[in-house]
This record gives sequence, C-alpha cells and structure tokens, in this order.
Amino acid sequence: MSFATLSLGGSIATLTLDAPAGGVGRAEMDSLLQACARIEGAPERIDAVVVTSTRDDWATGWSVEALAERSEPSGMLAPIGAACDALAALPQPTVAAIGGSALSIGLELALACDIRVGSTAARFGMPETARGLVPMGGGTQRLPRAVGRAHGLLLLLTGEDIDAAEALRIGLVSQLVAPGAERDAAASIARTIGARGPVATRFAKEAVRRGVELTLQEGLRAELDMTVILQTTADRAEGVRAFIERREPRFTGQ
Repeated sequence: MSFATLSLGGSIATLTLDAPAGGVGRAEMDSLLQACARIEGAPERIDAVVVTSTRDDWATGWSVEALAERSEPSGMLAPIGAACDALAALPQPTVAAIGGSALSIGLELALACDIRVGSTAARFGMPETARGLVPMGGGTQRLPRAVGRAHGLLLLLTGEDIDAAEALRIGLVSQLVAPGAERDAAASIARTIGARGPVATRFAKEAVRRGVELTLQEGLRAELDMTVILQTTADRAEGVRAFIERREPRFTGQ
C-alpha cells in the first residue's frame, strides 16, 4: 500500500496515511507529494480534505535512511520536508483525524493540516532534540504558530510528549472525541466546510495563511483584496440570492 492513498466521496477527499513500522522516509514523502498534486489537479470538485491514518498512530519518527540523508550535501535533493509544505499549501481546508501517537514527523504532518481532531488516547510530541536532532518537516515553525511560542518551545526543547487533554488545552487540537470516533468527527467538520461556499472557504484559508507573515494592516489589506475578488464570483451572488429568498444556497465553486 502507498504511504498516501487518496479517495473521493462527493466533494470531500480522504487522504489516508500508512506509516511503515521502520519510520517515514523519502519514498513516503514522495508519495505524499504526489497525492497533494493529485488533489490540486483533480478534475472533480474538492471542497475539503480529511487526513487520516490506517493505524491509530500517524507516525512516530523518521526512518534510518531519512536521518542519514541529512548528512548528504545540501542541494542534491529537494528537502525531505517539502511534502509537509505541499500538504499545508493545499487550497482546500484540511482536517486531521488523529487516533494515537503523532510524534516527530507524525506531529509535523498533523501541523500541516488546518484543523486537528484527536481521540482522548492520542499523544503528541517532537522528540528530536532528545536525540540530538532538529525537526526537518516544519516543526520548529508550525508548532509555535499553532500553540504559541512558549508552549512550542517547551515541546521542542524538552522533547517530551503530551497527552490529548494537554493538547486541547494549548490549542494543538480543536476537538477531542472517544477513541475510534476521530475519523467520523473529522469527516463531519469537512462536510460542514463543504456545505459552505467553496470559494469563500479557500479565500478565508488563504487570508489566514498570508496573514501569519504580514503585519496587521497588511493582513487587513489582503483580506479586503480577497473580499473584492469574491464579489465577482457566481457563488457570492448565489449566497445573496439564497439569503433574500430564504433558502439554502446552491454553491458551484465558481
């Protein structure tokens, strides 16, 4: 089975990860890159993506080969963490369903998703520094952005993992459910997103993504620019008509 398997159900895509017991390496990251390219290039309309795993554990570390690759001269290969970047860059909102441990690259993959749902049995951590390493899938950047500098540094510098309740408290996950219910919960959120205006949800995600790198005033300007562009879309006109006619809108993604 491929590390990253894509399936479609209506306008909701499901990206299923299958981390090998020996850890995640270059082949697995290439598989994820290809899956993200298929999502972006899909002829079908995709409004949201659920990211889940064949096992409760998403992933708990890199493979020996992946760690050895770090000693190779830079520039020879694309960064192994580029697949996390591709997942984070998907225009569609992404919802992660995490049932067990998401450690190291497992947490970095979860952080590349927009919304994270965890089971009460889940655990999260970035153990690299405990092994004399530094995260290489975006963990040093996305973790502090998700939970704040203090919580992010605590996890990164101690290398210790936290339980689901602590992950919810610091904002690493948005929702906790009973073990085994995380996929249904993530799918429910994805369907709710899919029922909204797909152009609007993509623009909202893009505004937030851009805003992280901008000053407040620049971010507000970017939001205004997207609002102006949205005024020209058929979905925006349909939303107004539906409101006036007191009915549910029928969005087309255009």
